[in-house]
Amino acid sequence: MHLADAYDQLIAEGYCIVDGGLPEGKLQTLRDWSDKWLANTKHSPKWRYQGSDIHLSGIRNPARRNPDLPKDEEIDFLIEHPARLMSGLHLDDFRSGGTFQIISKPAGAPALYWHQDWARWDDPVSMSPWPQQVFLNWYLTDTNRENGCLRVIPGTHRRRIDLHDHLVQPHESGGYDIAETDDWMFFDHPQAIDIPVKAGQLVIADARMLHGTWPNRTAERRTLLLGWFYRKANHVPRGWQGDVPSEILARDPELPFTWNRQPGAFLR
Repeated sequence: MHLADAYDQLIAEGYCIVDGGLPEGKLQTLRDWSDKWLANTKHSPKWRYQGSDIHLSGIRNPARRNPDLPKDEEIDFLIEHPARLMSGLHLDDFRSGGTFQIISKPAGAPALYWHQDWARWDDPVSMSPWPQQVFLNWYLTDTNRENGCLRVIPGTHRRRIDLHDHLVQPHESGGYDIAETDDWMFFDHPQAIDIPVKAGQLVIADARMLHGTWPNRTAERRTLLLGWFYRKANHVPRGWQGDVPSEILARDPELPFTWNRQPGAFLR
Protein backbone atom coordinates (compact mmCIF):
# COMPACT_ATOMS: atom_id res chain seq x y z
CA MET A 1 0.00 0.00 0.00
CA HIS A 2 1.22 3.50 -0.83
CA LEU A 3 2.16 5.24 2.42
CA ALA A 4 -0.24 8.14 1.88
CA ASP A 5 -3.14 5.70 1.49
CA ALA A 6 -1.88 3.67 4.45
CA TYR A 7 -1.85 6.79 6.62
CA ASP A 8 -5.42 7.65 5.65
CA GLN A 9 -6.52 4.11 6.51
CA LEU A 10 -4.70 4.22 9.85
CA ILE A 11 -6.53 7.43 10.77
CA ALA A 12 -9.95 6.33 9.52
CA GLU A 13 -10.02 2.63 10.36
CA GLY A 14 -7.31 2.24 13.00
CA TYR A 15 -4.87 0.04 11.09
CA CYS A 16 -2.87 -0.32 7.87
CA ILE A 17 -0.66 -2.91 6.18
CA VAL A 18 2.66 -2.01 4.52
CA ASP A 19 5.60 -3.85 3.03
CA GLY A 20 8.14 -4.17 5.81
CA GLY A 21 11.03 -3.74 3.35
CA LEU A 22 13.18 -6.41 5.03
CA PRO A 23 16.66 -6.89 3.54
CA GLU A 24 17.23 -10.08 1.56
CA GLY A 25 17.59 -13.05 3.89
CA LYS A 26 16.43 -11.14 6.97
CA LEU A 27 13.03 -12.83 7.13
CA GLN A 28 14.65 -16.25 7.51
CA THR A 29 17.13 -14.84 10.03
CA LEU A 30 14.24 -13.59 12.15
CA ARG A 31 12.45 -16.93 11.84
CA ASP A 32 15.52 -18.86 13.02
CA TRP A 33 16.20 -16.33 15.79
CA SER A 34 12.63 -16.42 17.13
CA ASP A 35 12.53 -20.23 16.94
CA LYS A 36 15.57 -20.40 19.23
CA TRP A 37 13.97 -18.10 21.79
CA LEU A 38 10.74 -20.11 21.64
CA ALA A 39 12.61 -23.39 22.09
CA ASN A 40 14.61 -22.13 25.06
CA THR A 41 11.92 -20.24 26.97
CA LYS A 42 9.62 -21.79 29.54
CA HIS A 43 6.07 -21.05 28.44
CA SER A 44 3.66 -19.71 31.03
CA PRO A 45 0.13 -21.13 31.24
CA LYS A 46 -0.97 -17.48 31.15
CA TRP A 47 0.02 -17.45 27.47
CA ARG A 48 -2.82 -19.81 26.51
CA TYR A 49 -4.57 -17.25 24.30
CA GLN A 50 -1.54 -15.29 23.13
CA GLY A 51 0.49 -18.41 22.32
CA SER A 52 3.72 -16.94 23.63
CA ASP A 53 4.66 -13.55 25.05
CA ILE A 54 8.44 -13.35 25.23
CA HIS A 55 9.60 -9.78 26.00
CA LEU A 56 13.08 -8.73 24.89
CA SER A 57 14.93 -5.42 25.06
CA GLY A 58 17.23 -3.71 22.64
CA ILE A 59 20.91 -3.03 23.36
CA ARG A 60 21.18 0.36 21.67
CA ASN A 61 17.51 0.97 22.47
CA PRO A 62 17.07 -0.36 26.01
CA ALA A 63 13.73 -0.77 27.74
CA ARG A 64 14.00 1.89 30.44
CA ARG A 65 10.88 0.73 32.27
CA ASN A 66 12.09 -2.89 32.27
CA PRO A 67 15.89 -2.75 32.59
CA ASP A 68 16.16 -6.42 33.60
CA LEU A 69 14.75 -7.83 30.36
CA PRO A 70 17.09 -9.96 28.22
CA LYS A 71 18.84 -7.80 25.64
CA ASP A 72 19.28 -8.78 22.00
CA GLU A 73 20.61 -6.89 18.99
CA GLU A 74 17.80 -8.17 16.75
CA ILE A 75 15.46 -5.99 18.80
CA ASP A 76 17.51 -2.96 17.82
CA PHE A 77 17.00 -3.88 14.17
CA LEU A 78 13.23 -4.22 14.66
CA ILE A 79 13.11 -0.83 16.38
CA GLU A 80 15.36 1.07 13.97
CA HIS A 81 14.45 -0.43 10.58
CA PRO A 82 10.87 1.00 10.39
CA ALA A 83 12.06 4.63 10.77
CA ARG A 84 11.48 5.46 7.09
CA LEU A 85 8.03 3.87 7.13
CA MET A 86 7.08 5.66 10.33
CA SER A 87 8.15 8.98 8.85
CA GLY A 88 6.15 8.31 5.68
CA LEU A 89 3.10 7.61 7.86
CA HIS A 90 3.54 10.93 9.73
CA LEU A 91 4.55 8.95 12.84
CA ASP A 92 8.09 10.29 13.02
CA ASP A 93 7.48 11.68 16.53
CA PHE A 94 6.80 8.15 17.86
CA ARG A 95 9.45 6.31 19.84
CA SER A 96 9.79 2.65 20.73
CA GLY A 97 9.39 1.53 24.32
CA GLY A 98 12.62 -0.45 23.82
CA THR A 99 10.98 -3.88 23.68
CA PHE A 100 9.57 -6.35 21.20
CA GLN A 101 7.53 -9.44 21.98
CA ILE A 102 7.68 -12.83 20.27
CA ILE A 103 4.03 -13.80 19.85
CA SER A 104 3.73 -17.31 18.46
CA LYS A 105 0.46 -19.22 18.25
CA PRO A 106 1.27 -22.94 18.23
CA ALA A 107 -0.63 -25.58 16.29
CA GLY A 108 -4.10 -26.07 17.73
CA ALA A 109 -3.97 -22.93 19.91
CA PRO A 110 -7.24 -21.15 20.73
CA ALA A 111 -8.32 -17.74 19.48
CA LEU A 112 -7.10 -14.55 21.14
CA TYR A 113 -10.05 -12.72 22.70
CA TRP A 114 -11.27 -9.27 21.73
CA HIS A 115 -9.37 -6.50 23.46
CA GLN A 116 -7.78 -3.09 23.06
CA ASP A 117 -4.47 -2.00 24.58
CA TRP A 118 -4.95 1.68 25.38
CA ALA A 119 -4.49 2.45 29.09
CA ARG A 120 -5.21 6.20 29.27
CA TRP A 121 -8.99 6.22 29.03
CA ASP A 122 -9.24 8.82 31.82
CA ASP A 123 -7.36 11.33 29.67
CA PRO A 124 -9.08 13.56 27.05
CA VAL A 125 -6.25 12.67 24.65
CA SER A 126 -8.14 9.38 24.25
CA MET A 127 -10.37 11.30 21.83
CA SER A 128 -7.52 12.21 19.49
CA PRO A 129 -8.29 11.68 15.78
CA TRP A 130 -4.59 10.87 15.37
CA PRO A 131 -2.91 7.86 17.03
CA GLN A 132 -0.99 8.29 20.28
CA GLN A 133 0.18 4.67 20.62
CA VAL A 134 0.56 2.05 17.90
CA PHE A 135 1.68 -1.54 17.68
CA LEU A 136 3.89 -2.86 14.89
CA ASN A 137 3.33 -6.52 13.99
CA TRP A 138 6.05 -8.10 11.84
CA TYR A 139 4.65 -11.36 10.46
CA LEU A 140 7.17 -14.16 9.90
CA THR A 141 4.68 -16.49 8.18
CA ASP A 142 1.75 -15.99 5.83
CA THR A 143 -1.47 -15.76 7.82
CA ASN A 144 -5.07 -16.63 7.09
CA ARG A 145 -8.17 -17.62 9.00
CA GLU A 146 -7.00 -21.22 9.33
CA ASN A 147 -3.72 -20.46 11.12
CA GLY A 148 -4.99 -17.68 13.37
CA CYS A 149 -4.78 -14.40 11.47
CA LEU A 150 -5.49 -11.06 13.09
CA ARG A 151 -9.11 -9.88 13.33
CA VAL A 152 -10.05 -6.23 13.83
CA ILE A 153 -13.18 -4.13 14.13
CA PRO A 154 -12.35 -1.04 12.05
CA GLY A 155 -13.14 2.34 13.55
CA THR A 156 -13.35 1.16 17.15
CA HIS A 157 -10.29 3.22 18.05
CA ARG A 158 -12.66 6.21 18.14
CA ARG A 159 -16.16 4.75 18.15
CA ARG A 160 -17.89 2.83 20.95
CA ILE A 161 -19.82 -0.31 19.99
CA ASP A 162 -21.82 -2.83 22.03
CA LEU A 163 -18.75 -5.01 22.59
CA HIS A 164 -16.89 -2.36 24.60
CA ASP A 165 -19.29 -2.62 27.53
CA HIS A 166 -19.04 -6.40 27.86
CA LEU A 167 -15.31 -7.17 27.61
CA VAL A 168 -13.07 -8.28 30.47
CA GLN A 169 -9.94 -6.12 30.58
CA PRO A 170 -7.12 -7.87 28.70
CA HIS A 171 -4.20 -10.03 29.70
CA GLU A 172 -2.99 -9.50 33.26
CA SER A 173 -6.09 -7.42 34.03
CA GLY A 174 -8.39 -10.42 33.73
CA GLY A 175 -8.05 -11.83 30.22
CA TYR A 176 -5.64 -14.57 31.29
CA ASP A 177 -8.38 -16.21 33.34
CA ILE A 178 -11.41 -16.17 31.05
CA ALA A 179 -13.01 -19.33 29.67
CA GLU A 180 -12.97 -20.20 25.98
CA THR A 181 -16.76 -20.30 26.20
CA ASP A 182 -17.04 -16.59 27.08
CA ASP A 183 -19.71 -15.37 24.66
CA TRP A 184 -18.58 -11.74 24.51
CA MET A 185 -14.80 -12.13 24.53
CA PHE A 186 -14.96 -14.45 21.51
CA PHE A 187 -18.09 -13.01 19.90
CA ASP A 188 -18.18 -13.31 16.10
CA HIS A 189 -19.03 -9.65 15.71
CA PRO A 190 -20.69 -8.69 12.39
CA GLN A 191 -18.37 -5.68 11.96
CA ALA A 192 -15.19 -7.75 12.39
CA ILE A 193 -12.89 -8.35 9.43
CA ASP A 194 -9.93 -10.67 8.89
CA ILE A 195 -6.44 -9.24 8.27
CA PRO A 196 -4.51 -11.93 6.36
CA VAL A 197 -0.93 -10.92 5.53
CA LYS A 198 2.14 -12.20 3.72
CA ALA A 199 5.37 -13.00 5.55
CA GLY A 200 7.46 -9.84 5.88
CA GLN A 201 4.49 -7.48 5.84
CA LEU A 202 4.00 -5.08 8.70
CA VAL A 203 0.65 -4.29 10.32
CA ILE A 204 0.56 -0.94 12.12
CA ALA A 205 -2.49 -0.36 14.31
CA ASP A 206 -3.87 2.06 16.88
CA ALA A 207 -3.76 0.69 20.44
CA ARG A 208 -7.39 1.75 20.96
CA MET A 209 -8.79 -0.47 18.19
CA LEU A 210 -10.54 -3.72 19.16
CA HIS A 211 -8.62 -6.71 17.84
CA GLY A 212 -8.13 -10.43 18.40
CA THR A 213 -7.29 -13.52 16.34
CA TRP A 214 -8.80 -16.71 15.02
CA PRO A 215 -7.59 -20.02 16.51
CA ASN A 216 -4.75 -21.84 14.79
CA ARG A 217 -6.36 -24.92 13.25
CA THR A 218 -3.22 -25.98 11.36
CA ALA A 219 -0.29 -28.19 12.33
CA GLU A 220 2.22 -25.34 11.99
CA ARG A 221 3.18 -22.53 14.37
CA ARG A 222 2.28 -18.93 13.42
CA THR A 223 4.77 -16.31 14.65
CA LEU A 224 4.89 -12.54 14.72
CA LEU A 225 7.10 -9.93 16.39
CA LEU A 226 5.20 -7.16 18.16
CA GLY A 227 6.56 -3.79 19.24
CA TRP A 228 4.93 -0.77 20.85
CA PHE A 229 5.65 2.79 19.73
CA TYR A 230 4.46 5.85 21.64
CA ARG A 231 3.94 9.52 21.00
CA LYS A 232 5.18 11.36 24.09
CA ALA A 233 3.55 14.72 23.32
CA ASN A 234 -0.15 15.26 24.00
CA HIS A 235 -0.62 18.38 21.87
CA VAL A 236 -1.87 18.45 18.28
CA PRO A 237 0.74 16.89 15.94
CA ARG A 238 2.66 19.17 13.64
CA GLY A 239 0.93 19.35 10.26
CA TRP A 240 -2.41 18.00 11.46
CA GLN A 241 -5.15 19.38 9.19
CA GLY A 242 -8.25 17.77 10.67
CA ASP A 243 -10.63 18.72 13.45
CA VAL A 244 -9.48 18.68 17.08
CA PRO A 245 -11.95 17.76 19.85
CA SER A 246 -12.67 20.63 22.23
CA GLU A 247 -11.82 18.34 25.17
CA ILE A 248 -8.24 18.08 23.91
CA LEU A 249 -7.96 21.83 23.35
CA ALA A 250 -9.11 22.38 26.95
CA ARG A 251 -6.94 19.59 28.37
CA ASP A 252 -4.81 20.47 31.41
CA PRO A 253 -1.21 20.08 30.19
CA GLU A 254 -0.22 18.98 33.71
CA LEU A 255 -2.80 16.19 33.85
CA PRO A 256 -1.06 13.21 35.48
CA PHE A 257 -0.97 9.79 33.87
CA THR A 258 -3.39 7.27 35.35
CA TRP A 259 -3.57 3.64 34.22
CA ASN A 260 -7.08 2.68 33.10
CA ARG A 261 -7.87 0.17 30.35
CA GLN A 262 -11.64 0.52 30.64
CA PRO A 263 -13.11 2.93 28.04
CA GLY A 264 -15.18 5.65 29.68
CA ALA A 265 -16.72 8.96 28.69
CA PHE A 266 -13.98 9.77 26.16
CA LEU A 267 -15.08 6.93 23.86
CA ARG A 268 -18.43 7.79 22.30
